[in-house]
Amino acid sequence: MIRCSRVSSWTLALLASFLPGDLAAQSASDPAAASLTTLVPHAEAPGVAAVRTNGSIEIDGSPDEAAWAAAQPITSFTQVDPFEGQPGSERTEVRLLYDEEALYVGAILRDSQPVSTRLARRDAGLSDSDFLVVLVDSYHDHQTAYRFAVNPSGVKQDGVVLTQTGGGGGFGGGGDDSWDPVWDVATRVTEDGWRVEMRIPFSQLRFGTGSVQTWGIQVERHINRNQEDAVFSFTPKLERGGVARFGHLSGIQAIDGGRKLELLPYVGMRAEYVRQDPSSQVAFSNPFRSGSDYFGRAGLDLKYGLGSNLTLNAAANPDFGQVEVDPAVINLTAFETRFEERRPFFVEGADIFRFSRGGNCCATGNPPQVLYSRRIGRAPQGSVSGSAVFSDVPNSTTILGAAKVTGRLGEGWTVGFLEALTGRETAPFVNATNVQDEGVVEPMTNYFVGRMRRDYRSGQTQVGLIATAVNRDLNDPVLTDRLSSAAYVAGADLIHEWSNRMYRINASLSASYLQGNEAAMIRAQRSSTRYFQRPDATHLEVDSAATSLFGTYAMVDVLKQAGSVTAKVAFVSEGRGYEVNDMGFQTKGDRLIIDTDLAYDRTRPGPIFRNWRAWGSPDFAWNSAGDRVFTNVNVNFRWTWLNYWGGSVRYQYDLEALDDRLTRGGPMAELPALHSGNANVNSDSRKPLVFRGAYRWRAGADGSYQHVGSLDFTFRSGEKLQLGLGPSLERSYSRAQYVTSVGDPLATATYRRRYIFAPIDQTTFSLETRLNLTLSPTLTFELYVQPLVSSGRYAGLREFRTPRTFDFVRYGVDAGTMARQADGTYLIDPDGTGAAPSFSVADRDFNVRSLLGNAVLRWEWSPGSTLFLVWQQSRAQRLEASDYDAAGATGIGDFDLSGDSADLFRIRPDNIFQVKVNYWLNL
Repeated sequence: MIRCSRVSSWTLALLASFLPGDLAAQSASDPAAASLTTLVPHAEAPGVAAVRTNGSIEIDGSPDEAAWAAAQPITSFTQVDPFEGQPGSERTEVRLLYDEEALYVGAILRDSQPVSTRLARRDAGLSDSDFLVVLVDSYHDHQTAYRFAVNPSGVKQDGVVLTQTGGGGGFGGGGDDSWDPVWDVATRVTEDGWRVEMRIPFSQLRFGTGSVQTWGIQVERHINRNQEDAVFSFTPKLERGGVARFGHLSGIQAIDGGRKLELLPYVGMRAEYVRQDPSSQVAFSNPFRSGSDYFGRAGLDLKYGLGSNLTLNAAANPDFGQVEVDPAVINLTAFETRFEERRPFFVEGADIFRFSRGGNCCATGNPPQVLYSRRIGRAPQGSVSGSAVFSDVPNSTTILGAAKVTGRLGEGWTVGFLEALTGRETAPFVNATNVQDEGVVEPMTNYFVGRMRRDYRSGQTQVGLIATAVNRDLNDPVLTDRLSSAAYVAGADLIHEWSNRMYRINASLSASYLQGNEAAMIRAQRSSTRYFQRPDATHLEVDSAATSLFGTYAMVDVLKQAGSVTAKVAFVSEGRGYEVNDMGFQTKGDRLIIDTDLAYDRTRPGPIFRNWRAWGSPDFAWNSAGDRVFTNVNVNFRWTWLNYWGGSVRYQYDLEALDDRLTRGGPMAELPALHSGNANVNSDSRKPLVFRGAYRWRAGADGSYQHVGSLDFTFRSGEKLQLGLGPSLERSYSRAQYVTSVGDPLATATYRRRYIFAPIDQTTFSLETRLNLTLSPTLTFELYVQPLVSSGRYAGLREFRTPRTFDFVRYGVDAGTMARQADGTYLIDPDGTGAAPSFSVADRDFNVRSLLGNAVLRWEWSPGSTLFLVWQQSRAQRLEASDYDAAGATGIGDFDLSGDSADLFRIRPDNIFQVKVNYWLNL
């Protein structure tokens, strides 16, 4: 029996890592190194004053107006890379002016060598180009900053930077790149370097209401040929950096963000040329689609400044379709695939709504996500009548309207409220007698989320609250039995840092409440998230009379986040009834998790490596009955060589444990031990040709295995063209792929059901191709193509033998008989001449062929106004052996790369063409 086990002595190493001081961080005899770990009080951070100007500033890339001479220049820049703590290698001068409406930045960036630059679309990565970044913490909350960047070709980058994602070095980390403010910038390349002028309207920023403003500011210069990053306000890499360590910008007085109103009306047209396959059941064709269908729509997005620190975003008949397509995947698990949100309305400002940072990750899986905005406007969850021959089910739910208010109030409060209403969706269908009807496939639904956070101690302590609500207008009996009528989540979270942000605690507590009729609650209890119906689980049972479901989630993790030695230990309790999938994303409940990490970083160049990091951890998970369902130990090493090539390796060993998900609601099974690992290598990103290679593997004690190899080539030709190729090949074998379960009162060992499995041998090849052509910073063309071919062959069917084991009975070998029938099924007699009833299982061998293509022309024809021309093509075919007799099924399940690839272009494509244009009005 595998139950609670002791946590190993690794815990002692973790505890030691939390002690003050750096263990083996730097030698005491190295004074330069020691100086890099001395924290500077924030009050002593460098400062600069902006000077008010009454004259006009022409944004032409030449900061030569007389007003610039009156501004104090920033000239002291310190390298983060490659020589940490040393002065910048080239002279840089940055000056700041302002008037009633905008902040102006003028920069002279001298260079003894020709500048490195290229053209790219807005917000594209600029790591292979010189660039200048200006970050403004206009709230001066030490948490969030607005990022404005440009390269010598005038390519813009903008976004919101978060202190939580910023490491050392002082220039912040990740954040929200979807934020696209309307601002002006011009550049000019000269004989001795390049010049920059920026105009950042105050209407695009949010700041406090005081007449005298003090903001945080950071300026970063990147010189590509040296891989040099030099900053105005320097923070050593081994210290907690980000927005909290910015310098100070003073001198700004008597400005007003105003109640600025921005309107963005749009009009769009869509043409769909989608193949219409005839039905073998009837002689008439699809009455709902002709194969050439046309649609049009118009709507309005609104942004209104509620003073200088709050913003209202609203949309009437919004166009929330995404321009980019989701990649093709083959998913044989019981859990849905999570795709990234790409719709600007939901991506912009998303971090305000982020709840419960930290917790478990990686080896033990990701924590539940309380807000997964792709639920809003999701594909309808209902289906039409089983008698339908043709139907017209929409691909997504119509969003009738949406609005959100985000920003900051006084005394450190950050708030965000989002409300969206989706319409009732019906799907017309026609039956075999050519009689038309319609069915409701999605009810009218209201989505709400409210988020509040209070900052203390300059953001070193944060306390937050969140509440989400989903309310459905259920008036159809089919949907009433399928969906909850209401779903609520409420929670509180905490971030607390101390000792100059060296240590941090993340904690959160949340509860969910689901409401619906008895049938809907039975579905929730039996879902793959929890499997309450497991017959051997004494701590679980399905309550057939329940009309609600309640659960809780709690998490606390403690981190040492600065210094050469960093560490983390997290404790997570995910209740058995916790459910957030109506508005969030969650795959598993009923978990108690301990997630640890211990790491050592070396940031200064040595004889071999420019920098490196080594880390490892044991991780543990139990269910609430005390069954140990996961234990692993992993070690990792990541490095950058002196020539800027880099790589990483990982090895992980998963100990034998128990698996309460393998039988998908059946009894507990054993989880065999598993070895796994990966290796990655990447070339110098400064070069015209960049290479990345990755290999991932696993080998189970039961004979299962997986090998995944991928390559990625990025080729840049001149300033305008970039081509990327990413082939990937996966070979895997699983001894126990779940197939189905069949009731049988004679199967007493497995609680009167037979759980059917089969080994599966699967091969998948895909090739991602990206072409980016940038004609100017405001005119770009992007092409994405992904062919994918996959095959899966199931071997002899078998049934699960005994709970808490990994033993199986093979039909036709160990017991019973199995024979393929003419209708594409296997007839199974589980005990031969015994009394057990026979049953049929479909032959599930398959071949999948898919080709996705997406071409987008973007033209920013006026500031804030964009024209999109989009062409999407898809070719998809799934062949299953169950659709053929024994002769016709020959070859299905076999992998034939050349044959399947050639067949891709014999599949009739679906083509969709879209035109959309919007116009920005600033009133």
